[in-house]
Amino acid sequence: MPDYSNPQIPDGINVSHTHPLADFARWPVLDRDLIRQHRLEMRSCHPGLQLLTKSTGGSSGTPLHFDLDLDSDARRMAAWHRGYSWAGARPGTKQLYLWGAPTGARPWWKRCKDQLYQLLYRRLVFNSFELSEERLPSLLKRLDRYRPEVIVAYTGPLFEFARMLSERQLVPHAPRSIIVGAEKLHPFQRDLIQEVFRAPVFETYGSREVMLIGAECERREGLHLTAEHLLVEILDDDGQPTPAGEEGNVVLTDLFNYGMPFVRYANGDRAVAGWQTCSCGRGLPLLRQVVGRRLDVLHTADGRRIPGEFFPHLLKDYPTVRRFQVVQDAVDRIELRVVPENCFTAEARTRLTNEIVQVLGGRVRFELLPVQDIPLTAAGKLQVVVNRCAAAHAENVARR
Repeated sequence: MPDYSNPQIPDGINVSHTHPLADFARWPVLDRDLIRQHRLEMRSCHPGLQLLTKSTGGSSGTPLHFDLDLDSDARRMAAWHRGYSWAGARPGTKQLYLWGAPTGARPWWKRCKDQLYQLLYRRLVFNSFELSEERLPSLLKRLDRYRPEVIVAYTGPLFEFARMLSERQLVPHAPRSIIVGAEKLHPFQRDLIQEVFRAPVFETYGSREVMLIGAECERREGLHLTAEHLLVEILDDDGQPTPAGEEGNVVLTDLFNYGMPFVRYANGDRAVAGWQTCSCGRGLPLLRQVVGRRLDVLHTADGRRIPGEFFPHLLKDYPTVRRFQVVQDAVDRIELRVVPENCFTAEARTRLTNEIVQVLGGRVRFELLPVQDIPLTAAGKLQVVVNRCAAAHAENVARR
């Protein structure tokens, strides 16, 4: 695991002069902990700059709050629309989202804002956290009635949806295309989803810090990088470029966020190095493969499946939780281990517990356990969601 705890600022760099890209390698690599500790120092104090505050979902186990300026946000939105348009999801296209939804009670004006937003974008949203065997018929009926041109989804929940439809030999409406993100898409998942929905699947890769990093086009030869305003590096644990074809750490530089610079930021993901171009002729460099964004699916005693993405989605709103890990060792028991800040209050703990229990249901024993630290895996990664009973569940499914 690379150590970014004590970055050294390089000597002899004059920002008024142009430097070759090779000089950039002398700059230190930053990680989430450093940015969290120094966020206020990194935030722009220019009086004429309007800032937006956002937060990540904490897919690496550490939620991050950050700032960006309005122009940077506009560029991100444009990159998002362009990448999705390669898969046929241009603005105004009728879309169905199998995505995360806000949890807990929300004020009426936020609910109205969300409804207006989805209406203008022509979206119908299914809450991926509520996907279950019992709700399958109603979800299928709504899908067939709505008949979207494009389905946009978390990878894991859409794969589970497709698997349940396939097991029951149910045939859903076939959209023109399907876009997946938030989790790594594996070949077996792509194959089943395309078979069940009879539509091509397009993989995307992004993060809240910079939004869309890469997206597949119709040739699907790799992920076209948003190279106009992002510099993407794949580095080994010593901070050196990884040889083509080998796995390394994703390091990002946002060239246009003047609100809070992300310069050589290691976002916790892993990818395979190599920057070939696509036969489509667009000219943007391709990222070969992202390998480090898979989260487990949890299985409950009443037959529901809770996507691992639920927990980063929820924990991003709890900045006093520094790190977390979810462990399921039985179908009726789930444990959330958190490394809390000093200001993690009893009220916040109760509210977090209630929100999770509301989703898990009464047949699951849930425990929130504060810990001093969470050990890394043998590969030096923090495994956010650990389902220790997944193998047994798979065997039970195979017997049915």
